Amino acid sequence: FLALLLITGLAVFIPVLLSRFRRLNLPIVVGEILAGVVIGTSGFDLVAPSPSLDFLAEFGFAFLMFLSGLEVDFSMLTGLGGHKNNREFWGQPLPLALVMLALTLALAMLSALGLQQLGMVSNPMLMGLILSTTSLGVVAPVLKERRLLGERYGQTLLVAASLADFATLILLTVAIAAARQGLSLDLLLIVVLLAVFILLARIGPVVARVPSLNRVLEELSHATAQIQVRSALALMVAWVVLAEALGVELILGAFLAGAIANLMGGQRRASSQEKLDAIGFGFFIPIFFIMVGVNLNLGAFFESPGAIVLFGALLLIAYLVKVGPALALRLRFPWRNTLAGGLLLSSRLLRPDDRVVGPSPPAELPVGHPHLRGHHLSGRAARTRLHRVRRVGVGRECPAPGGGGGGGGADRDVERQPPGGCDQRAGPPAV
Repeated sequence: FLALLLITGLAVFIPVLLSRFRRLNLPIVVGEILAGVVIGTSGFDLVAPSPSLDFLAEFGFAFLMFLSGLEVDFSMLTGLGGHKNNREFWGQPLPLALVMLALTLALAMLSALGLQQLGMVSNPMLMGLILSTTSLGVVAPVLKERRLLGERYGQTLLVAASLADFATLILLTVAIAAARQGLSLDLLLIVVLLAVFILLARIGPVVARVPSLNRVLEELSHATAQIQVRSALALMVAWVVLAEALGVELILGAFLAGAIANLMGGQRRASSQEKLDAIGFGFFIPIFFIMVGVNLNLGAFFESPGAIVLFGALLLIAYLVKVGPALALRLRFPWRNTLAGGLLLSSRLLRPDDRVVGPSPPAELPVGHPHLRGHHLSGRAARTRLHRVRRVGVGRECPAPGGGGGGGGADRDVERQPPGGCDQRAGPPAV
């Protein structure tokens, strides 16, 4: 509990500290990540690897995706008709988000092909998809902190981030499956998950209007019962379990669960969402962001000159492929909001369990470099989770400690062979 005490203490201290320095205009989530860096691997190394902390962080991430689904205003997404001109139509959240996603994918692929010509990447398709990602886990809380989620501008950025996150997640699944073993029926399981969501999205609002059900919910919504909060949490966990059972990443399941709760909530949604926000942003979500910083190994960036050059190039491209397409926001919003939105959509996020021991040479980084990933790969065909490969040098792959020889499971960690052979000199698996 000492590590948890330190993390929860920081979760209290960071908002208070940032409130004293408002001129910095630093989002709380950024402050939490920086605090994690200070106490983590790249700082004083005060937090040891712990399965319980990893679970709390993972649950916090799922909770954040669930709350993000709750924040989507579906009335803005469905009200696309009746516009006087094309400019007004393309200024709506969903069309704008689709335009930005298409432009981002095009620019990212062109940039990846350019890097391939320079010999800096080996797989331009994967690198292009990685560069196209946006971290919904960063965008949603920043918009919420700035009280923008109730406005059209905030909804446009939320929809754009959601599309970029999940579209690239699915495309990465397809690309990796096709490259490794060919397209398989397992990829159709994503379609199954989306089909279940559409079915419940249709049925859910009808069920929510049943009078007897409403009476029960009203009677048990107070004191120790808190049935609405319990139901929402049970729904989130059920969809996370369903997603993992189908081989899909939990972020998609949790987000869809939040969207279903959103559609079913009706007039009671505001009160239950306030309680869920308190649980999530009061405990679980700060643990997630602090653990992101704890597991970030900044030293890995500087162990190889080639990795430094590639990182700098990718960082520049990562901003260009987001800020450029975000200029489409100018159709609806002023220049200040347009540029701010482009910078916010450029955010990527390292998951707490995305660990890296050291850098690979430039030719190896594109296979899903952990420092640049914004979310997990999904699908059973991609369960190797390339960004979790622990890279400790160059050479052929050798089994992780205790992993045995060939034929391990799809989730088995893999290490790159250090110079001199598979003598397991990489040290502990944690960052």
